[in-house]
Amino acid sequence: MASGINRMHICMVMAGNEEGGLEKHVVELSNGLKHRGHQLTLIAHEKYQSRVDTDFIAVDLTKSRRNPFTLYHLYKVIKKLQPDIIHVHGNKAAAMVGSILPYLGIPSIATLHSRKKNTKMFKNFNTVLAVSPNAAEVLKHSNVHIVLNGIQPPVLDKNIKKNQPPMVLAVGRLVPVKGFDVLLNAWQKVQGAELWVVGDGFEEQKLKDLINQLNLTDSVKMLGFRDDVLHLMQQASLYVMSSHYEGCPYTMVEALLCEVPMVSTAVGAMTMVLPQKNLTPVNDVEALAKSINRCLADLNQAALDCCEAFAYAKQYLVIDGMISEIEKAYQKTIRPE
Repeated sequence: MASGINRMHICMVMAGNEEGGLEKHVVELSNGLKHRGHQLTLIAHEKYQSRVDTDFIAVDLTKSRRNPFTLYHLYKVIKKLQPDIIHVHGNKAAAMVGSILPYLGIPSIATLHSRKKNTKMFKNFNTVLAVSPNAAEVLKHSNVHIVLNGIQPPVLDKNIKKNQPPMVLAVGRLVPVKGFDVLLNAWQKVQGAELWVVGDGFEEQKLKDLINQLNLTDSVKMLGFRDDVLHLMQQASLYVMSSHYEGCPYTMVEALLCEVPMVSTAVGAMTMVLPQKNLTPVNDVEALAKSINRCLADLNQAALDCCEAFAYAKQYLVIDGMISEIEKAYQKTIRPE
């Protein structure tokens, strides 16, 4: 527990049952707060129970956010707990808990994990955390703080060699917002390297068809879902993101902590962390191809260009730093100055 931070009973609420950055964040934050001496109760889908060593209440919140029976059950569970503070994650959990907050009378905080058009569900919370400046911009709230995601510093394996020919890695759900079609079109203009795409999703076949259509089968590998991204990251010479919008993606943090140079569209936390020359406009095939080729042409210079980003990640994008910032937000929410 950080100096000056009192022990708290924190009720964490997560509404989904997916496998992504939000879920990873909630699990790691919950365990981290417990390890700092706080009492932590996580309300979430039963599938996450084995992943945390906190108190856990299994509640299926995957149904409609307006379901009156679910909302009443959630109200009773939280009212019985009487925590010092409630912390919810994502729009759906914010909508559900936000609708019952006036009847609970408990200090509250919510995290917006990516830029959304509709953020009305956050209005009833005392404090709102955003994981990137882009996400914070859309919030119409008087008490917003930006806290970037942090992870456990990875243990790097010095025996892992960089792939030859140079490998460019891209990781994410195969859905339109990730812009993998833009990346594949840009890849037509890249020579002498391989692109490995990790992830699954409903666009998988569409992207495979595009690879065939663009004659990229020799240089692009679709690896599907993998649980060894850290290993792949250490084989990569460059990490690339082509998303239309993002929050603070864990893969960005992993890339920087592995000291892998990174190119990205100018979205989310990347605009705070990466050098300007490594940011490209959204949906710009030419600019993305140019940035990738510049880095591949001189990988040593690409690493030097990202030195400040690597140092920033080691100081601010590790889980201890993130938890300390969130503890301070809890304290200020419970006892506003």
